Amino acid sequence: MSSIINYGISETLKALFAQLKETPGLTGYKYHHKDVDQLSQDIVCRNYGSVCYELSFLCWAVVNHPQFSSSPLLSFFWLEENIKPKRFRQAFSHPIQMETAQICIDDNYLQLQINDTEFAISPTRISVLAVMLEFIISIDPVQLTRIEHSLAGANSQAIKQLSSELQKLIYAYLKEHIPEASTQERFRAVSSWLQQHKLTAETLTDQDVLNFWLKPPAQPSYIKFSTVLDDLLDAITATEIVENTVNVDYALSLGNNNEAGEINAEWVQETVFAQAESHSDLTWLCQSPKFLTLAQYQPMKSLLSHGKLARQLPLSFLRLNIFAGWQSVLVQAKRKSPQVLADKLNQCPARQYQDYVAELNDSETQCKQVQQVIAHIFYSMDNPLFIGIMLKQMPTDLQQTLKIWMRSQISNATVSEEDFFLLIQQWLSQHTKAQFWLSEAANLFKNNNKDGFKQLPSDTELDVYQDGSEALDYCQELVARYLLVIAKLNKQHTQLVEIYRSDLCIFSNKFKQIYGAAHG
Repeated sequence: MSSIINYGISETLKALFAQLKETPGLTGYKYHHKDVDQLSQDIVCRNYGSVCYELSFLCWAVVNHPQFSSSPLLSFFWLEENIKPKRFRQAFSHPIQMETAQICIDDNYLQLQINDTEFAISPTRISVLAVMLEFIISIDPVQLTRIEHSLAGANSQAIKQLSSELQKLIYAYLKEHIPEASTQERFRAVSSWLQQHKLTAETLTDQDVLNFWLKPPAQPSYIKFSTVLDDLLDAITATEIVENTVNVDYALSLGNNNEAGEINAEWVQETVFAQAESHSDLTWLCQSPKFLTLAQYQPMKSLLSHGKLARQLPLSFLRLNIFAGWQSVLVQAKRKSPQVLADKLNQCPARQYQDYVAELNDSETQCKQVQQVIAHIFYSMDNPLFIGIMLKQMPTDLQQTLKIWMRSQISNATVSEEDFFLLIQQWLSQHTKAQFWLSEAANLFKNNNKDGFKQLPSDTELDVYQDGSEALDYCQELVARYLLVIAKLNKQHTQLVEIYRSDLCIFSNKFKQIYGAAHG
């Protein structure tokens, strides 16, 4: 996200976020960096209400779990670290029946029923919720005992009360660590401009973004095109999330009777979580294990920041990736001397729109190849997760053939999961095209000398590679959809060239207006 999200965070809060990333666990770091980044964004954006609500139900389930009768939260989250989906499932593998409540886990969710209240928690959410609890205990350690006392044998009303108290605690803490004046000023300016021009998330166009930059509000000052794009999209996204959250709390009639106009509560919950979720910072893909180099990740970075809006505003992201870089060069040149600035103003950007498209194509190819390498790792280690990764990457015709065969095998109730994987291995060994794909994956692994891929990892490290596979799949899909929009825009193969020439004239004139006309 842009500086509208990160502006004014105190050093204390930054240090706390960094501390969460470095929290030691039973094996290495306790929390994955992407989970800390997601939770940090929720907190800084003041979008932590739903997380507190979900955490309160999870804590109720832990506190009332008979296996964790003594210091349940300490045992569950710290001593045993049941904060990965697999361990979470194991901890709740046996149904728990109480006088007025029950807890059980199915294929997708931990299902809680407390009197007339039902709530579902996905095992994939456990990591982020664990980070939130760690954050709360870090700012107020006595909360651990208070939560346990308030939830032991409690009803759903007590859970909601706890959620409210946790939100108040975080709000009070943030008042000291996130000054809001400048952020609010910028948000109000953008919101007023959008309202003035009757623009919403659905109606905003590339031309609107360009118009805002060419003729921005008087206050605050908007000079950089990158800031304009980030602030516009952040304001729209924040407004959407707030509106949907308000609808969930007040406006919607929740239930299962569609004919009566009721909305399925589970669907609403998932929608709000999906909108609140952001994949903006996936730089951990460039760490260890090194799924991508920074050069391979960089072209996708701006697309990842805003997801679906990148496809809605394809030209804005082309302009961002070409002309924002030129503007940064001009800012540096202005600090040196008028002549250096004049020289830079008379030079064109080093890259054009077609160059950026080529970079994205390369990044997409790299994502596919690393996915194939990860598939080789899981296959070589006889891990059934290989199947899901493989099916996303294999040629379409081979995928369809394998899926038809798999469906026929699944219908055979006598085949166990272990036998099923062995049958798939046998099936693959009998198909020339599948063997070619596996050989190609093995060669890609052999030729991948990046950190984390020089040898097969241990079983305990496979979670990281699974996370990497999911993140790469997201990157690949997002880039592919964006490139599809660009391809439709560029039907004549000259359209992008013409758009670039027009934009070059617009940006060049604007830069001369901002930084001064070129001399000599």
